[in-house]
Amino acid sequence: MSQNTPEQTLINRRRMAQMGLGALGLGLAPWQLAHAQAKGTAVLGIDTDPPTLNLATTTDFTAGDVSAKILEGLVWLDKDYNPKPALATAWNISADGRTYRFTLRAGVKWHDGRDFTSADVRFTLVEMLSKLHPRASAVFRNLGLEVETPDANTVVMKLQKPYPPFLSQMTVFDAPMLPRHVYEGTPVATNPANQRPVGTGPFKFAEWKRGASIRLVRNASYWDGDKPYLEQIIFQIIPQPANRVPALESGEIDTLMDFYTPKAETPRLLKDKNLAPRQGVNIPAIWFMMFNTKSAIMQKKEVRQALALAIDRKRLVTQVMQGLARPGAGAFGDGFKWLLNEEVGYAKKYPLDPARARALLAKAGIKPNTITLRMPFDVGRAQMRAQSQIIQDNLRQIGLEVKLEPLERSVLLDRVFTKRDFDMTLGSFYSAGDPAIGYTRLYVTNTTTAANTNASGYSNPKVDDLLQQAATNPDRAARARLYKELQVILNEDLPSLVLFDEETVDTASKKLQGVFPALDGRDQWSGVRRVG
Repeated sequence: MSQNTPEQTLINRRRMAQMGLGALGLGLAPWQLAHAQAKGTAVLGIDTDPPTLNLATTTDFTAGDVSAKILEGLVWLDKDYNPKPALATAWNISADGRTYRFTLRAGVKWHDGRDFTSADVRFTLVEMLSKLHPRASAVFRNLGLEVETPDANTVVMKLQKPYPPFLSQMTVFDAPMLPRHVYEGTPVATNPANQRPVGTGPFKFAEWKRGASIRLVRNASYWDGDKPYLEQIIFQIIPQPANRVPALESGEIDTLMDFYTPKAETPRLLKDKNLAPRQGVNIPAIWFMMFNTKSAIMQKKEVRQALALAIDRKRLVTQVMQGLARPGAGAFGDGFKWLLNEEVGYAKKYPLDPARARALLAKAGIKPNTITLRMPFDVGRAQMRAQSQIIQDNLRQIGLEVKLEPLERSVLLDRVFTKRDFDMTLGSFYSAGDPAIGYTRLYVTNTTTAANTNASGYSNPKVDDLLQQAATNPDRAARARLYKELQVILNEDLPSLVLFDEETVDTASKKLQGVFPALDGRDQWSGVRRVG
C-alpha cells in the first residue's frame, strides 16, 4: 500500500505518466514501454473502492465502471438503445419471442489464454446470474430460463414466456460473461477473481491499491482489430467529493461521470472549454427514499405518506441537482412517458403540504417531537449528503427528528441490505433501458441480502404478479396498462418514495477522443484514444 495520501497519489501518478510510463514503475519490458508511450493513459476519477469486481453479484456503479472495461456481455447498447454485437456476432429471435439463438464470436480468448465458448455463457447465465445478480436473478427465474449449447459457438436461450427487454439485458452490466474454468466448483463469494477478474474485454486487470487506485492494462490479444487504443486506464480513487471537480479541471484526471460529480459544480464544468460534457437523459434513473416497512414507525403507510407530503421534492431538484432533474412523479419516475399514470401521480397525491402531513402522523398515533428516524446514506456521494440535510429540515417542520448517518459504501450496504438496520435510506437505481430491468427490484418481494435490491421488507403478491406480467407481455400498450395499475398500488403503499428523476452530465477532457459512444458512458472504452 502506498504511504501517500490519495491526493498525493493522484498528482504523482499524473506527473509520472506525463514524463513517460516507465516512471510509474510498471515493470514493462523495453518493447512494451515504447508501445505504452505511443498509446497513452487515461485517468478516470471514481469515488471509492468497489465492493467487488464481479458484476454477476452487484450493480454497484463504481464496480460497473471498472469491470465494464475488463468483462463483456453478448451485446452492448448504443445511444439509441440499439443492441450491437460484442461477444455475440449475430442473434435470431423466434416469432413467439421465447427463443433466442446467439452466434458467438470465434477466436475470443480469456485474459488467461483459455478459449471463450458457449459453455462459459451457459455457466454464467445458469450458475451465476440466475442465482446472484441483483437485477437479473429474479427476472431469469421468473422466465424459467433454459440455456442450450449445440456447439462451442452457439447458445440457445429458451424462455417460458416472452420478455421484450431480454436482448437489452445481455449487456456487461446485467449479463457479464465470466470464465467457467475460474469459478466452477468454488465458493463464489470468496473466489480471488472477484478482486482480480479474468475477462475477455479490451483491458486486463493489473493492480489495485486500496484507497488509491486501480490499474488496467491493454489486452494485446483483444478480438477487435488494433483496439484498444489506450495502453492503460488508471481509476483514481478520490473519496472527497469536493476534490473531484478540481482534479478534472486541472487535468489530474481525464473523466468524471455524473455519478461522482457534485451537482453544485456541474454548471462550472459545462462552461469549461477544455472539457467535453455529455448532457441529458441517457438512461432513465430515479433517486429514492427506501422505507423499512418492518421498523416500528415505518410499518404504517400513513407515516410514509406523511413523509411524502412533507419532503420538498422541488427544493431537492433546485438545490441538490441544480435543476438537472425533475421532481418524483410516481413509483417508476417519469423517464418512461408511456407508462406514467398521472391520475395517481405524486403531484396529485402528495403535493407539499406539511399541515396534512402532521394530521396523518396524528392519525397514526405519533406525537410531535417524540420520534427520531435513522437515515444512513452513502457519504461518498455529495448529492446524498445535500439531500439528507434538506430532508432533515423538512421533517423537523412536522415534528420528526432525523438522525443522519453518513457511512462508507461497504458499511452502508451491510447496514441496509444485510442487517436491515434503518428506518429510511437514500438510493438511486438506473433503469438499464427498461423498467423491468432496473426498477422491478425496488418493489418485488425479496428475501435475500443482496445489495441494491428491495430492502424495504415490502411484499405484495398482487404487485409481484403485475410486475411479472408487465415484464413479459410483448405488447407495449398492455405493458403500460399493467404499470399504470402498479402505480395505483405502489403510489398508495409507498414502500419507497421516488424523490426525483435525474438528468446526467458525464464529462471528459478534450484530450480524449471517442468517449461515451454507448448508452452507458462506462461501456465501450476500446475505441478511446488519447490525443493530448
